[in-house]
Amino acid sequence: MLTGSKSIRVVVSCFVLFLGLALTAEAATLGSHYPFGIEGVTGGSAPPPGFHYRMYNVWYNSTTLNDNNGNSRNVGLDLDVFASAQRLIHVTNIKILGADFLYDAIVPLVDKDLSIGGGSFSESFTVGDITLEPFALAWHKPRWDASFALAVIVPTGDFEATNPASPGLGYWSGMLTLGGTYYLDDKKSWSVSALTRTLMHTEQDDTNVTPGSEFVVEYGIGKEIAINDKLLVRPGLAGYSYWQIEDDSQNGPGTVADERKKVHAIGAEINLFFLPPYLLQLNLRALHEYGAENTVEGSQFVATLTKSW
Repeated sequence: MLTGSKSIRVVVSCFVLFLGLALTAEAATLGSHYPFGIEGVTGGSAPPPGFHYRMYNVWYNSTTLNDNNGNSRNVGLDLDVFASAQRLIHVTNIKILGADFLYDAIVPLVDKDLSIGGGSFSESFTVGDITLEPFALAWHKPRWDASFALAVIVPTGDFEATNPASPGLGYWSGMLTLGGTYYLDDKKSWSVSALTRTLMHTEQDDTNVTPGSEFVVEYGIGKEIAINDKLLVRPGLAGYSYWQIEDDSQNGPGTVADERKKVHAIGAEINLFFLPPYLLQLNLRALHEYGAENTVEGSQFVATLTKSW
């Protein structure tokens, strides 16, 4: 979630995340306001009280668009996306139900190049749809962490139904976050985590389609290793699974309402944590997708920089 130790999607939308980076396709059903894969190991944990700046940088490539049966469609797809999301987080000293209260905002910048069906579309570095998370709670216990959050994704990015490279998706989204991390030893060196997002949407501009609700879980397992008194290293395995859990309200341009999207990914990451006085983290993650239906399937690389005060 808002971890401090711490796809078209990012590809077709980069939230951010919570996540608001955005890339859109021809119609609502081909987009998502959450860029799955931006969180991994200890994704269910939030940072301690203080101010935190996090910059997510995502590179995504795909040449595969799968149909309702998971078979590749020969449409001449070539998609390249770079998204950089700037996130500000304030974890307060206010306690609610024993948890730290926090809030944050994410501003995504997106650059896209898309070729499909003989047509080419591009959008240079521009602002996408912004995410506002006004209410979040984070629990920290000796052997586990937990997180809960409510967010709204605002359609601030420009959207045109005829432009697959539009930086915005043309609709509002609400997002519920639930997550947790469990530590396998008293020193908290081994961890397993899961972070879920549930998204619900309003009607999309121009198409009159209300995209179906979505569910994604990002997970990871890692081992933290102390290199010296100034540096901790945490290698790990990470992945995600995504499902559209509700039909679109109606057929859209090039889409069928009851053909729901799904995709999975697996990969590896490494986190470098520079201890005080630096309080700086660098996380690198590479993921490869599989099992996609009604969406693109590709690979992504994520580099996340976090500075805490």
